[in-house]
Amino acid sequence: MLYFDNASPDSTDDYLAEGLTEAIIAQLGQVGRISVKSRSAVRRFRGANVPDPPVIGRTLGVAYLVTGSVQRADRALRITIELAHTATGTRVWGDQFVGADDSLFALEDNIARRVAEGVAGRLLPTERRAVAAVRVTRNPQAYEHFLRGNYGLAQRTSTGMARATAEYRQAAALDSGFVSALARVGLAYALRLDWDWDATGASPADSLLDRGMAAADEALRRDPSNSDAWLARGYLLEFRHPRTWDGVMAAFARAVALDPQNAEAWHQMGDAATDMGDDSTAITAWRRALAIDPGRPITLRAYAQMVVPAEARSLLDSALAVDPGFQLARLSRADTRLAQGDTSGARHDLQASRCEACAADMWPSWTAWHALSLGSLGDTAAARVEADSVRARLPRAGGLSWRVGLPLALHYLQLGDTATALDLLERISPRGVKLWSLCTGDLSSEFYPVASSRRFREMVSDATPPWLPTQAEVFDLPTSATMRTLWVGTYTGLYGRAHIYARQDRLIVALEGQELGGLLYQGGNTFVASWDHGTRIVSSAGDVPVEGFTVSRRKRVLMYRRVQ
Repeated sequence: MLYFDNASPDSTDDYLAEGLTEAIIAQLGQVGRISVKSRSAVRRFRGANVPDPPVIGRTLGVAYLVTGSVQRADRALRITIELAHTATGTRVWGDQFVGADDSLFALEDNIARRVAEGVAGRLLPTERRAVAAVRVTRNPQAYEHFLRGNYGLAQRTSTGMARATAEYRQAAALDSGFVSALARVGLAYALRLDWDWDATGASPADSLLDRGMAAADEALRRDPSNSDAWLARGYLLEFRHPRTWDGVMAAFARAVALDPQNAEAWHQMGDAATDMGDDSTAITAWRRALAIDPGRPITLRAYAQMVVPAEARSLLDSALAVDPGFQLARLSRADTRLAQGDTSGARHDLQASRCEACAADMWPSWTAWHALSLGSLGDTAAARVEADSVRARLPRAGGLSWRVGLPLALHYLQLGDTATALDLLERISPRGVKLWSLCTGDLSSEFYPVASSRRFREMVSDATPPWLPTQAEVFDLPTSATMRTLWVGTYTGLYGRAHIYARQDRLIVALEGQELGGLLYQGGNTFVASWDHGTRIVSSAGDVPVEGFTVSRRKRVLMYRRVQ
């Protein structure tokens, strides 16, 4: 475990401590004999009330603890570092490194080498070269802007993203060969589009999209093997082709193929896959992201949406332990607690997640979702005050982001105001994969009051991707001796154990002891069992399902394997 704290009086130097931590972790990762925990995994152990080294060691499964601080004074850097055994807390080694602030590269190399030797002993010549080989640029000024950009990007806020965009542009301008900086310009624009963030209020969505695509395409022109450039391109194509998402998954696949350690690329692939209804791929992608960076809050929160409340609660607790300021996870935990019947805990999380000091461009969507959760908790009066305040600030005409329009519409449906809900839903733009996923997925039952409305059906039809297969007729699957042989058995997957057994002339499906209903046939390789909003069981082994099947709880598509 390794981390550095900012010891400078100026808190704006926090980026330097974060960047140094990330860089040293990357350099130590080049030594095969050393395994280093990710920056997000150790973040929970920084600041006040840090547990003793033995506790940290047991929690993270690490043998050594490397701590340090970075202090900038004028144009000099002073870096203090200490290596200790976690089992005993005994100090093994410590040192201080001093250099000019434009000598950060040399300082990083020296620190990485000394830490590696302290942990693994004498390094082989190849290991010494590998430790010093991790470089994204040779320009110290460009590198500093890049670190500032990374710090803003990690904050996942509108102001942080705007700063990140500017810093990455500065880095790319100082070093024309710094393709990663240019690629992250595109990524920052994609995130601003996705979250409907524009801290300046001066850039329409089309402008953000054009700038982002230009940066990503230029990065790929300069270096077609840059993973971040493919990541940015895939993300931006979601907005270039909102209804078809042409090229989106191919770009993400290219990004992770070029750099299998790109956690952000795996995360975005997971997000895109679940919107397209492919939750099996989403789960695989998010698991890969978490294998690379186990404490990644944004991915922990995404994964929590795919599992039962008890597991979701654990994932969200972990996300908030890493980043207590991650309000999106806190709002999600409020909903999870409510699903578990913990109204007191849900109320506490909702109170703590109020958007009282957030940026102006984050306030509408955040407050709209907060109002929806309040309404679910039963505080309809308070929810209405919040929702009405958001609606009053919206422009009277024109499109709305789904991040604002959807929660507001759902809130007014809670109140029985279908006219207002439909007005808001019809304003959501663009109509495409994302809106289709939201209206037909986990939230579909919430639209029951307007499901038969012509206006709602037209909106969903406009958003439906052209590649979506038509629904086949569902009919009973006969319980022949062959079908019994192929299907009867026990399977395991994310939601637990599933059992298929014969009862008279039908095959029955049960999940964790809860009977889902009869196994039905939908043509091709698709089988259906009715449960909640529908549990879909799909063959995964050609025309005859022998090896296993996938189970979808509501829209969930999860791989199950036969265990007996």
